[in-house]
Amino acid sequence: MNVWSLVKRWLVGACVWYAAVSLCFLTVELFAGSDSYAIAAKSFALLFPFGMCMSLAGMLYGSARVPRWGRMLSHYLITVLAFTLFLVLPSQKVFNPVFVLLLLVLLTVLYWILFALVHIFRGRLKKIMEED
Repeated sequence: MNVWSLVKRWLVGACVWYAAVSLCFLTVELFAGSDSYAIAAKSFALLFPFGMCMSLAGMLYGSARVPRWGRMLSHYLITVLAFTLFLVLPSQKVFNPVFVLLLLVLLTVLYWILFALVHIFRGRLKKIMEED
């Protein structure tokens, strides 16, 4: 695969993640019903680098060149770091160490639960598609 097709795949994935996360945040803000904007422009602009990181994590996970444990570990690390760097830290709130540790544990548990669910449903969907 040449470099330009990798870059194109990366940017298309980033745009999809950006649109999905933006839609989620805008929907939450819409239902919150407040007149003030909950998402600052700077934080909203950081959703695109978050999407780029998530796209990169997906590309690495889908790569057959990296061993399975390396793909899983890199996907986890990129996801948690991207969430922390682009969604949590720009809020500019002062976090105490206990909150940070609790947040990382919560993110880890949520990540692995979603990871397991995706793999279960992906496996079942493959079986259903093979039967037809």
